[in-house]
Amino acid sequence: MRSVLATICGALCLVLPAAAMAQSAPSAAAHVQRGAEASVLVLEVQLDGHVLSDSFMAYQDGAQVLLPLGELSRLLTLAIAVQPAQGTASGFVIREDRTFDLSVADALASVRGRQKNFEPRLAAIIGDDIYVSSKLLGHWLPIDFEIDLARLQLRVKPRERLPLQERLEREDSGARLRAGAGQRVDLGYPMVTTPYGMASVPFIDQTFSGNAQIGPGAKVYQAAYTGYLTGDIFGMEGAAYVSTHGQTVASGTDNRTAHRDFTLVNDSDRTAADLRVTLARHDPDAGLLGALHARSVVVGGIILPSVSNVMIGSPQGNGLMVSNRPLDQPTSFDRHTFRGNLPPGWDVTLYYNEALIGFQTARTDGQYSFDDLPLSFGPNEFRLVFNGPLGQVRVERQSFLLDQSVIAPGEAFYSLAQHHANNGDLRSIAQIDYGLTRTIAANAAVVRKPRLGTNEDSAYAQFGVRGYFESMILSSQITHEPGRGALVELAMKTRLLGYSIDVIHLQRQGRFESDLLPDSDDGLSFRDIVRATGVLKTAALPPLTLTLEAKRDSLESGHARLGVAGRVSTMLRGTALSNSLDWLQSDGITSSVGTLQLSRRVIDVGLSAQVGYTVRPHLSLDTVALSADRALGDAYRVNAGLLRTMGSPLTLMSVGLTKNLGVFGLGVSGSYSSKHELAIGLQLFVAIGREPRTGAWMVDAQPLAGTGAISARAFVDKNMNGIRDAGEELVPEAGFILNGGGRHPSRTDADGTAFIGRLAPGQYTDIALDPSTLEDPQWKPLTPGVRILPRPGVVEVLEFPVVATSEIDGTVFLLGKGDRRGIGDARVELVDEQGQVIASTRSSPDGYYLLHQVLPGRYVLRIAPEQAEKLRLSGSLERPLMVPPDGDFINGQDFELKPIAS
Repeated sequence: MRSVLATICGALCLVLPAAAMAQSAPSAAAHVQRGAEASVLVLEVQLDGHVLSDSFMAYQDGAQVLLPLGELSRLLTLAIAVQPAQGTASGFVIREDRTFDLSVADALASVRGRQKNFEPRLAAIIGDDIYVSSKLLGHWLPIDFEIDLARLQLRVKPRERLPLQERLEREDSGARLRAGAGQRVDLGYPMVTTPYGMASVPFIDQTFSGNAQIGPGAKVYQAAYTGYLTGDIFGMEGAAYVSTHGQTVASGTDNRTAHRDFTLVNDSDRTAADLRVTLARHDPDAGLLGALHARSVVVGGIILPSVSNVMIGSPQGNGLMVSNRPLDQPTSFDRHTFRGNLPPGWDVTLYYNEALIGFQTARTDGQYSFDDLPLSFGPNEFRLVFNGPLGQVRVERQSFLLDQSVIAPGEAFYSLAQHHANNGDLRSIAQIDYGLTRTIAANAAVVRKPRLGTNEDSAYAQFGVRGYFESMILSSQITHEPGRGALVELAMKTRLLGYSIDVIHLQRQGRFESDLLPDSDDGLSFRDIVRATGVLKTAALPPLTLTLEAKRDSLESGHARLGVAGRVSTMLRGTALSNSLDWLQSDGITSSVGTLQLSRRVIDVGLSAQVGYTVRPHLSLDTVALSADRALGDAYRVNAGLLRTMGSPLTLMSVGLTKNLGVFGLGVSGSYSSKHELAIGLQLFVAIGREPRTGAWMVDAQPLAGTGAISARAFVDKNMNGIRDAGEELVPEAGFILNGGGRHPSRTDADGTAFIGRLAPGQYTDIALDPSTLEDPQWKPLTPGVRILPRPGVVEVLEFPVVATSEIDGTVFLLGKGDRRGIGDARVELVDEQGQVIASTRSSPDGYYLLHQVLPGRYVLRIAPEQAEKLRLSGSLERPLMVPPDGDFINGQDFELKPIAS
């Protein structure tokens, strides 16, 4: 028992000091004025297929999703202004006669002059905006807001045509994100890179747990701590997963009173620990290791890429990997592997082209893995949906298009890795893909790995050629195992009648074997595979995503082995359904097993189910697993589960209750099995991190370590050097726009600083100061924005200089015989010292012109030369101009023109 107590005390020592220091500092969720009962959601906003924002902040509060009215009005260009300090909003919708007013304090809205009361809980002041229930907004505005929590999408469905829809049709939408495009558009902002540090204060996600198991003959007491730490270390991106647990077993002895009495006899009193550390550097521009032009360097707990027909990934272990492959490309040409950290209590669901294909809960090693998923010709859209014990929801998306992945002539992508597994096995890999022509690429690989079932090593040499054509990809490849044999592969990927088609032929020579093709007494001679994937649309049914694979193995004895695997998936009223069935016939024996999966998440309810069954040789139900959770309000969430296995009969029922307290989360759980085993547990969830600019500690119930963050400061840059000098004014209440779309809810405080967290690592983030949030209308950002590449556990410290601008006005006159008059439609230009036209305007009918928000500097103010030449004008066509940094208006810049006599 002492070891269990030591485990708990040692783990608590890691978090309590930091939590104590953080009590007076603002937490990552401190801007939620109504408390911690609402969970943060980051949504993708879609309108008619356009992605208006991929970082739209909302809050889930029980059965409601609260949307920021001010930010929504900005995105949809609605004329509604929000005054969060007063708790009011006013304006009109589409037309000026359709007025709108809102008072949060009075729980009263006025639409077209008609007053409407609402429940106070459906609207709240959170941070610098007024958040309103999506359903309530749908009653007030001629817009339906469809929220898909499984995809973390907000689909805007106007019931009347919005002016924004007309503008989007007119604009070139190529510069916008498209739904499912999988990539963010480069807005042209300058790249800002934060140097790697030798050591930084890490962000830590932590879970403390203790439980007692009571069963026939024994009591088991357990305590555990898991932590995920990220930050810079030794000039690299560091990540560490640590898990430690202690266990004490108390044996039971019978007494003569016919009941079981337990005494602590220390049958087992032990602790165990697991540690996984990874150091990495990533550079999308291939600037690592000098002449190697590497994009990734990873040391420590690495995962090897799969090698076609040889091996699938690798087990747990340590090693070194260097690669220059693009970070947004699959792990191998036609297959991709997803692996990552999954904290205790979390689960992850995988969707492929909107089809539900997998579900995993947290494992003892703190990871999830979906290995070697096949990719087809055409779009390959993956979506990982993570759900946490406190109701947290997070989505990761990746998109691959194989027919556009051809390698440019002379370009080479390589991967070099060596891996030492925890069981002592050693694996080495060298892979390269090389572009031969515009449509032809070659690939080669050398692999060394343990031979199956022996202590010996096997070596492999591989060479192949791929051809990218307009409607298909053709490939051929040979893999040689010295002293044993070879494997030849011919493959084609194409599309037919809207379906992605894969055709593969494998020819085995000699005694070739690998992890994917083990040798046997009646080994494989050749294998043919046909795979089809697509969507079936009918009037009577919702769209069905179909995958069908037929495989025929010809064995050395002349016998054949046949296999067919199919999966059908659909989305039915917000519920993802998927059923897979595998059929195999070999040696006259037929077997068939299937799996039915279900996943649903709507606002306050989550549900997942998995049923395993056998069709042949006899119909039977094998396993049933159900889990559900529901928000109860006030940040409580209840969950329940049922597991039933038929082979070795076991029924396990579980129930739990969690509470999000803002700075940490608490959970209690219990379970009971048909073997009369009772378990009771307690969990504490807490994440801590440090704001580097202020030194303040942040404590949050939601994970922080797996994402990046920004500490943004806005100030008035009087000398325009981009650096805050002594005495330069800080800018409070400034907001920021992410990725050209949504405005982040965080605003700068009195010190001009805002903390912007939970940025996806490994994906570029564009951030810009929102001019509409600046208190002085003459202030303007000195630069349009910056682009960063967030790192886990690292806070990017960024400066956003603001400058005071001027307005220039004057009148354009035309001189006549003894008089002058103002002339309209004269184009006035402002030219900088490099000769670039930075602003222009046209004069009104009386000749008056006005140039807004002109930055300080030296300019030339002129009449457009081509217009002066066309109209044959002479006179004062241009003049030098100095705009001072104090923001004063420059008036009376008149032009006096006269026609050139013919």
